[in-house]
Amino acid sequence: MAATRLIPLHENKGKTVSRCLKDRVEYAKNGEKTEQGEFVTAYECNSEIVDEEFYSTRNEYLKNHRAVKGDVIGYQIRQSFKPGEISPEEANAIGYELAKEFTKGKHAFIVATHTDKAHIHNHIIFNSVDLEGERKFKNFFLSALVIQKISDRLCIEHGLSVIQPKPYRERKKRTDFPSMHRKDDKKIDLLIDIQEKIAQGKGPGYENWAKVHNIKQVAKSLLFLEEHNIRDLETLSKLTSESSEKFGELTTTIKDSEKRMEEIVDLKKHILNYSKTRDVYEAYRKAGYSKKFLEAHREEITIHKAAKQAFDNLGLKKIPTFKELNAEYGVLLEKKRAAYKEYRQAKQEMSDYATAKYNLEKFLNLQKEEEIKNQEKAKKQEKKR
Repeated sequence: MAATRLIPLHENKGKTVSRCLKDRVEYAKNGEKTEQGEFVTAYECNSEIVDEEFYSTRNEYLKNHRAVKGDVIGYQIRQSFKPGEISPEEANAIGYELAKEFTKGKHAFIVATHTDKAHIHNHIIFNSVDLEGERKFKNFFLSALVIQKISDRLCIEHGLSVIQPKPYRERKKRTDFPSMHRKDDKKIDLLIDIQEKIAQGKGPGYENWAKVHNIKQVAKSLLFLEEHNIRDLETLSKLTSESSEKFGELTTTIKDSEKRMEEIVDLKKHILNYSKTRDVYEAYRKAGYSKKFLEAHREEITIHKAAKQAFDNLGLKKIPTFKELNAEYGVLLEKKRAAYKEYRQAKQEMSDYATAKYNLEKFLNLQKEEEIKNQEKAKKQEKKR
């Protein structure tokens, strides 16, 4: 995968905004670094006068907004690839996809691919003001991580290698790429194995091959496994099963709590009704269950019987007090709220694990089917000889 970095561009002291934009853009488009501009592409702007267009859009924005001291006049994304792994054309295409997805197509940008060093790298410069000249891009928290994730996924889709994440203290410079070796030759690393299969699939018919194997979905799943350090199907299957069980347990807890809470609400209603109609029912009993008395007090007697039946259905030998029921309801409500907090996360985890497992198993099965077909084809050709 490629290493990435997001750099806000500010106005330098002693220089105008126009001059600063021109300097940054000219460096990115440097002919000696981009094969005389062959590897410079643009989105919603003219690469020849991109600095002027950025400046013009900025002025449109300032007509309705106040200028801020130390304002960001643009942003640069640097994207460096592993030496010898990618062509300038493909690097530029990946950079273009990265910029468009990250800016959601709302900001003009150029992608300049430099080939003057061992590692091919992109200088992506996008306007801080959107295409309409109404809003500015906000460098949100963890924006650099979002860029890296998009870049990683795109690299996987294009069959490029993986940079294994390391603790901060062990990290090398962004231009130094770790080699791809399996930690244990006896046990296949699922992530690297699939990476290699995707890379092997590249060729003249790559687009159709990628469509059949749904490489975009496989890439997302690989990134998910990388983030959770899952490197074999056995672990993935176990975690998928565990997440499903956890989700099921939380669902049961919530439903049981809700059911009992509903019972308490109904029970309180029946206790109140029972209390209100007890004297009438007692008089009815003393009257020898008189039909005449029943006709005169049918509603109260019916309500009383319904309350008594509800108590019998719940197996109550002693009718609880409102204080006891309110206390139990409060405990159940807290239990339900606590379960809901975990429920949302568990539901997402279950979905993520299940999706990853489905995507990777489907990909590996398709690969296996292809291998069998190729073997059969080779056997037929051998027989013809």
